[in-house]
Amino acid sequence: MKTEAQRRGLAPAAAAAARVAAPILKKRGLAEARIVTEWRAIVGDTVAERSAPERLLRGRAAPGAVPGGTLRLRVAGVWALEFQHMAPGLIERINGFFGYPAVARIQFVQAPLPAAKRAPAPPAPLPPAAEARLAAMTAKIDDPELRARVLALGRALERRAARVSKTVTNKLSGPARKPV
Repeated sequence: MKTEAQRRGLAPAAAAAARVAAPILKKRGLAEARIVTEWRAIVGDTVAERSAPERLLRGRAAPGAVPGGTLRLRVAGVWALEFQHMAPGLIERINGFFGYPAVARIQFVQAPLPAAKRAPAPPAPLPPAAEARLAAMTAKIDDPELRARVLALGRALERRAARVSKTVTNKLSGPARKPV
C-alpha cells in the first residue's frame, strides 16, 4: 500500500540527492556512495571524526582472488598507527553494513581532514535601551507567538543596523595617521 506522500508523487530528498551524487562519486572511485553518506553510521562517531573515505577501488575478479576492493581512507596523521591496528575491525563493520565483502583491505592516507563546519555563534544581546524600545513597540500585539516573531525580527534589524553604522564609521574615519 502506498503512503500519502507516494500517492502525491513526493520522494525523500535524500533519495534524490543520492541519485544526483552517484555519478560524481562513481567517477571519484566511490561506486558505493553510501560509504560517504553513511560513514558516521558505519564506523561510529569517534572514528568518523578522525577519518574520511576517499576512494573505493574495486579489485579484479581473478580466479582465487579475495573479493572486495581497497578503501582509501584519509586519516589525521597522529591517528594513522591507531587506525592500522583497527583495520580488521573497520573492514568487518563496513562489510557488515553493506551485507557483502565490499572492502578487502584499507589503504591509509595521512593527510589533514576537511575542517568540520561549526554552528554559528549565538547573536550578542542588544543594549537594554534597544530591547526596551522593541518591547514597547510590540506591547500592543495580543498574539504571543506573533509578538515573539516580531521581536525576533526587530532584534535582527537592530543588530544589522549596528553592523552597518559600525562599518560606515570605520570607513569615514579613514586610516590612522601618525603625527609629523
